[in-house]
Parts: sequence; C-alpha cells; structure tokens
Amino acid sequence: MDQCAVDELYEAFSVLAGSDPDHCSYPKGYMKRQAVFACNTCVQAGMEPAGVCLACANTCHDGHDICELYTKRNFRCDCGNEKFHGFKCKLDTDKEGQNVKNWYNHNYLGRYCSCDRPYPDEDDQVNEEMIQCIVCEDWFHEKHLQAPAVDCEALMEMICGRCMTRAPFLQTYAAHFDVVLCLYIAKDQFSFFKSTVSCVHQTAGAAGRTSSPDSVTAHSRVTECVLNELKAKDAASTRAGAVFWPYFWRAKLCTCTDCKRMYVKTGVPFLLDESDTLLAYEEKAKAEALTSEELLMSCITSLNHVQQLEIIHRERERESVCVCVCVCL
Repeated sequence: MDQCAVDELYEAFSVLAGSDPDHCSYPKGYMKRQAVFACNTCVQAGMEPAGVCLACANTCHDGHDICELYTKRNFRCDCGNEKFHGFKCKLDTDKEGQNVKNWYNHNYLGRYCSCDRPYPDEDDQVNEEMIQCIVCEDWFHEKHLQAPAVDCEALMEMICGRCMTRAPFLQTYAAHFDVVLCLYIAKDQFSFFKSTVSCVHQTAGAAGRTSSPDSVTAHSRVTECVLNELKAKDAASTRAGAVFWPYFWRAKLCTCTDCKRMYVKTGVPFLLDESDTLLAYEEKAKAEALTSEELLMSCITSLNHVQQLEIIHRERERESVCVCVCVCL
C-alpha cells in the first residue's frame, strides 16, 4: 500500500467518528446522517441491496467482505432483517422485516458513477479520486462529471448533472454560485443577490420588533421570493454537467412558502438544513467523545490484514491519529 492510500485511510476516520462503533443505530430510527457499509458476504449478487451501521460492520460482520459507502442520509440499519435471509443482528434482534424509508442506489452493489463501475476498479490503472453528489449521494469520477476541473482549496459541495436536471431551479442559483463561474465572474455581478438577501433579512428583523402599520409592508417584503428576483435579474441558461458549490450557498436559498413546496416536490428539502452537510457532520463528530486512539481501535477491524499492519506501523510513528476532512472515497 502506498503512502497516499494510507493517508486516505486516516482521513476516512473523520467520517466514522460521527457514528457509534459499539451500539447498533437501529433504535435511533432513520438517522440524519451516519456511516453506512454493505456486506458482500451476506448480500450477494441478485439479492436486494442492504446496508449496515458502523457497530454492526465491526461486530456482526467481523471478518466479512465489507464495503464502506461513506455517509448516507436518513438511513436505518438493515443488519439482520429479512434481506439477510436468516442472518441475525448480534446487537439488536428486535427489528422490522425491512426499512421501507431507506433509499438504495448502485453503491450498495459495489458500483459507482454514471459508468457503473466498481471502486477501486481493476480495469482502471489510474483509479482517480471520486466526488460525491450531495443530492443522490452517488460517487463520480471527475472525468464523467461533464464539468471543468476545479482547483480550489476551499471546501465545496457538488451536484451531479442528473440531479441538476431533476431540480431545474438550481440552474438559477448556479448562475451566481457555481464555483467555476465564480473564478471568472466580476464581483459586482453578485451585488444584486447580496443586497436582496440583506434587505429581506433586515426587514424580517424589523417585522419582529414592531407592530406598526409598516409591519404589514415589512411582512410582504419578507415573503418575497429570492428565486424570482434572481430570475428577473438574470435569465439562467440550462447547462449540462455537474455544478460545484461553495459551502455557504445553502444559506442563500429562498425560504418562501412556494420555494419550500418546490424543494419537497423535487425531493431536496434537506438543502435548507445546513446541518445536513458533511462538514457539519464531521464538526459534530469532533465535538463528541471518541478520542483518536479509541476511534482507531474501533475501526481497524474493518480493514484487511495488510491495511491493519500498515496502520499499526504508522501509528507507532505518530503520537496521535491525524483526522482530516475526507473529500474522496
């Protein structure tokens, strides 16, 4: 295993830090976000896809062929339900037959991207880093995003071309917040949006502090649709391909009633929840209990023998595990 691969393993621990390594997450219901794994030993080709939590991957599926799926939103642990055909969860035996609200994509079958290939891919000598779409949560090769590469140190989110088509209103916001466009666009072209949001926020504060006749006007200003304002200012052209977004962009989405309904209709209401982001998940993990040593010991069992030896060797050279933000598989 080369140096880069080992570094990526360390980075992955920040993802696992937000999940409980000892107790099955099933009793917590459909969790907002957690690390999820697929067991290729228990769920094989031709069977229904299923996922398990970190604790079950470490305990119930110890020694199995486990595939890390990174994090998924609104997921409930499947370990031991009817998808496992008789295999029982060792940590929580009181489970329903299926978790009907779970959503599965081809990642659970070991496939990724629009090319529907495994990762790592034995037929791909490059095995480039992959980027996760924040909407469908699939992973994509950069070469298949139909978007120019972004060389940016700032953390960002990506929405794939298919999801941009699924939620076409995003094209209007992309015209203002696409990271690629931001690298070339003049600063004054953003002044309209900033002033609009500022005006709405200031009016909202005024409406909350007064009951004067002006509050009626203030209320109407609060309910103005930012999206319509942007459309009136600039006609967004529909573009194919993925869009890269700066992390602050979710805070700029319109929150009027019509837009909220549109988010639900297009299946993206979570975009209004800034705690839904991977960055928020990792920050929460850092604030919680697991130390780097406990995290290492709880996760090392999910690695193969060669990886375990490499990690142990590296740990002897360090005083603590370096936990970073992971932007790739």
